[in-house]
Amino acid sequence: MAQSNPPQESVLDQYLAVAEEKRNVDDKLSSLRRAMVAEGLQVVAQCIERYQLTAEDLKEVLPLPTPSNSFQKVGSTTRRSYRDPTTGRVWNGHGKRPSWLLEHGPDACLIT
Repeated sequence: MAQSNPPQESVLDQYLAVAEEKRNVDDKLSSLRRAMVAEGLQVVAQCIERYQLTAEDLKEVLPLPTPSNSFQKVGSTTRRSYRDPTTGRVWNGHGKRPSWLLEHGPDACLIT
């Protein structure tokens, strides 16, 4: 008499089982994170009350917020412009530095 092998689980069945496990782990992580944040905020609130901290006190130790637009430049976004006093031509810092700027000096030609 020949033995029959049990049917093997398909790759799809394996995938669906692992996906379900992942959903369960993600749910547990989310729940733990909510509890962790609540616990942390409770500790922070206790410290604020105990040490009578103000928003100004916290500004000294908290990092500055990052720009919401990833393309936004950090720091100064204004570029200086220069005007040739003789001809009125303007150079805004892009490209080769004009000879008239060297002749008159940047301070004499600065407009912004």
